[in-house]
Amino acid sequence: MIQTDGRGTQSIDRTVGVLKHVVANGSHGLTVADLVALSGLERPTMHRIVQALERQGLLKRPEGSKRYVLGDYCRQMAAAFADRADLRTVCEPVLRGVSEDTGNSAFLIGRMGFESICLARVIGSYPVQVLTVNVGSRQPLGTGAGGLAILSTLSDTERNECIRANAKRIGSYGSLTESTLRALIRSTQGRGHAIIGHYSVPGVIGIGVAMRNATGVVMGAITTASIDNRMSREDQQIAAASIKKHIARIQPSLDIL
Repeated sequence: MIQTDGRGTQSIDRTVGVLKHVVANGSHGLTVADLVALSGLERPTMHRIVQALERQGLLKRPEGSKRYVLGDYCRQMAAAFADRADLRTVCEPVLRGVSEDTGNSAFLIGRMGFESICLARVIGSYPVQVLTVNVGSRQPLGTGAGGLAILSTLSDTERNECIRANAKRIGSYGSLTESTLRALIRSTQGRGHAIIGHYSVPGVIGIGVAMRNATGVVMGAITTASIDNRMSREDQQIAAASIKKHIARIQPSLDIL
C-alpha cells in the first residue's frame, strides 16, 4: 500500500539525516548515543535506522568498535559518481592560472556533508607557501575560504543545519564563534567571494569563490591563501578577480558536469 500521510518520506529524511551526521564526522565515526544526541530521535528508532543502513552496506562498525562509519557501498557510489566526470581535471587550468597570477598556492575545495574537503592543489612560486591544507584534508564547512564560499550559497534551512551540526567543532578554530561565522557569511554573500583569516591557520588569509554549473548547482570552490602581509586589501581583490576570471573560462565544462 502506498503511504500518503508523509510517514514514508519522514523515514527517508531521518535515514538520510543519519548518513549526513556520519559523513560530517569522517573516519572518527559516531556511536548510536552520538547519533541520538545529534538527531533528537529515540534510541529504538535510531537502532532500527542504523541496522537497516548496515544491512544495505551504507554504514559499518569496525570490529571491536561501537562507532559507525560509512560502509563499502558508499565507496561504490562515490566511484560511480566520479566516473561521470572528473572535476579535478576540469579545474586544473583554474588552479594553475590562479597560482601563476598570485604566486600563491591554489586549492579546489568540495563539500562532503557538513565538511569541506580539499580535492586538489597547485603550489605557487612565492618562496613562502601556505601548504597546511593537504589533498584529502577535511574541516567544518565555513572555517576555511572554500567552505565559507560554499556555505554562503546554501539555503537558510540547509545552512542553519550545517552550522548546528558543527557548533561544537567551530570553537576549536581560533576565536571563531557562530555569530562571527554568520557575519562572515553575510559579508561573503554581499561581495560575491569569501575572505577569512587566522581561524583555520593563524597568520593566513584565504580567498574563496564558489563555482556553479548551468543549473545553479554549486560544484565546489576555488581558493588561494597566503600569509597576511601578502594579503592586503588590494592583494585580496586581485586574488578574487583572478579566481573569478579563470572559473569563467571553464564555465562551459562546468555546465556539462
